[in-house]
Amino acid sequence: MTRFTQVALASAVLGALAFPAQAAQRVFVASYGSDANAGAGCLLNAPCRGFTAAHSAVDAGGEIVALDAAGYGAVTITKSVTITANPGYFAGIAASTGNAVTIATPGVNVTLRSLNLNGTGASYGVQMTNGSRLTIENCVISNFDEEGIRVTTPAALRVMDSTIRDNGWNGIYLTNGATASINTTRFLGNGNYSVTNEGNSADTTTTVAIVDSIMMNNWGGTYTDAVAGATARTSITRTTASNNTFGFASLGTDGTSVTTVSNSMATGNTAYGLYQSDSGVLESQGNNTVRNNAGNTSGVITPAAGI
Repeated sequence: MTRFTQVALASAVLGALAFPAQAAQRVFVASYGSDANAGAGCLLNAPCRGFTAAHSAVDAGGEIVALDAAGYGAVTITKSVTITANPGYFAGIAASTGNAVTIATPGVNVTLRSLNLNGTGASYGVQMTNGSRLTIENCVISNFDEEGIRVTTPAALRVMDSTIRDNGWNGIYLTNGATASINTTRFLGNGNYSVTNEGNSADTTTTVAIVDSIMMNNWGGTYTDAVAGATARTSITRTTASNNTFGFASLGTDGTSVTTVSNSMATGNTAYGLYQSDSGVLESQGNNTVRNNAGNTSGVITPAAGI
């Protein structure tokens, strides 16, 4: 080896040592894993035990994969990441205090897929107070003292193919300019409304679109309200609210509160199927089924003609 080659090789080695190892794009957790493996990257053949350790090892924009069914612990997410379960398994988070999942970092995009979040004393299943986007797919979120999902920032929430049940207050709560798309999701036995859309901050618009979902045995289906200067808009299509106290409700505390219902059902609710009060607007496309409620409608129901 020439002296020039030796010098070049030494320079290459020193250059490599000058940069930290890149975090892994995909890391793994398992019931048989160990958090001591986080420094090595939570590899497939040496997985970590919990989501927090795996989160420390994964690169921003990467993926944490649960290899089998187990409880993986509450996690605070501070980077864009996907947390998902191996197909055929539900990976669990049982939380006794705080939140099962906490998101409070600006700009992050988070996906939760095939997870089972269970409250054993915790307030919220997923709480997002900052961030850009939250996607929840094929998850079960249940038994939290307050809400299954709480988003209080102008982020985009997307919920698909999920079950949100038996939470003490709302299934989903949105405010402060959040936007939500909720598809093929079941709301069962929540202590307040399935979906609450509250415009609580002036100069913000909080928007919810609900499609192909069912809301049963909750206090209510949907609740839309806005304070002065704020706007809250809820659109409901091909969705059933049954055996609640209220079906679909639109109120207004001096703000702009609009609920539009199309091709949906409000049946068997113990108070009203469609409920409007104060400055709220409740629009019906005229193709809904509102039957067998204690009172089918209350307040002014505004016809909304199709175009």
